[in-house]
Amino acid sequence: MEWFAHKLDIFVAAVIVAAMAIAACQSQVFVMQYLARQSGQLAAAKAELTGVETGLRYKLMSDTVRQEIETGARTRAQTLQASYDSVARGNLFARPLILARSGDRTLMEATWRDFVPALPTTPGSIAFTIIGVVIGFLIYEVIKFPFALLIREPRRRKFRKRG
Repeated sequence: MEWFAHKLDIFVAAVIVAAMAIAACQSQVFVMQYLARQSGQLAAAKAELTGVETGLRYKLMSDTVRQEIETGARTRAQTLQASYDSVARGNLFARPLILARSGDRTLMEATWRDFVPALPTTPGSIAFTIIGVVIGFLIYEVIKFPFALLIREPRRRKFRKRG
């Protein structure tokens, strides 16, 4: 029975560690795919702003209407640029946290729906994989600890003979 418990312990540890390593590694892939989508939206917003500023259609509008449309387009482009910069220029290890805190929820949901897992080999992804392994081991040890206390054998006292 002890052999089976030991093998089960190793198996469960391997599953948890592998799951955390994969999750951590894929967080970098998700950030890259999110930034690619956001980059497309940013390019479209900048093109719209340029069209409003220089387009003949908008020049024929009254100044008040054109100014409103231009302000809206400029605000959107600036907001997207700030959001993109905060994630793209953030510390490698902070990017997933920055994205979770300040990312566009609609864009994150769309990225998640179309997410394609990949096996990244960038130094950052390898570092995240190693971090995931460490976190997986820690999670496993925390989960295992109460069970280990329940099934351990009580210590037997050794008595010395007095002579």
